[in-house]
This record gives sequence, structure tokens and C-alpha cells, in this order.
Amino acid sequence: MKAKLIIPTLVVIIIALGTALAYQAIQNRQAWRNQQQFELAIFTTLYQGLNHGETDFAKRRLGILVSLQTDAYQKLYGRETGTKFAPMLEQANAIKAEVAAITK
Repeated sequence: MKAKLIIPTLVVIIIALGTALAYQAIQNRQAWRNQQQFELAIFTTLYQGLNHGETDFAKRRLGILVSLQTDAYQKLYGRETGTKFAPMLEQANAIKAEVAAITK
């Protein structure tokens, strides 16, 4: 009697896990797609601005992007010290401070 219940229960569990994994994969793909669309739109806008000689426009937009990415990186990984990437992160923080001063 137990064997008759175990197999259907395992099948239901496997189907539920498979469905959950498929759903998560679809969500991840959509998030990736949205990120790619956002980046493409930003980069296209920046290119067009530079193409028209609007360097201040492009610099402000890039500064905001650097600020956002700096915050996101440091939230996930903390501040870098003693690595090859540490000087780049310090430069990013300097840009972030500059942008903050301009946008106040």
C-alpha cells in the first residue's frame, strides 16, 4: 500500500520541482532581456548625444550610470581593497561624488 502512494507522490514532487525550475528560468531570462534592452537604449542615447556634440548630456548620463553601478556593486560585494579592481572602484566613487555634487 505504501509503495502505491510513494510513486505518485514522487511523480507529483518531480513535476512541481520541474515547473518551479522552468518558471525561474523564464523569469531569469526576462530579467536578462529587460537589462539588455535598458543598456541598449542607454548606450544608443549616449551615442546619439555624442554624435550631435552633446558631450555634457552624455557625461551626465554616464555619471549617473556609474553612480548606480557603483552603489549596486558595493551593496553586493562591499568595498574593494588590495585587488586589481580597487583603483577602478575608487575612480567610480570619485565620479559618483562628482555627480552627486552636480545634481544637488
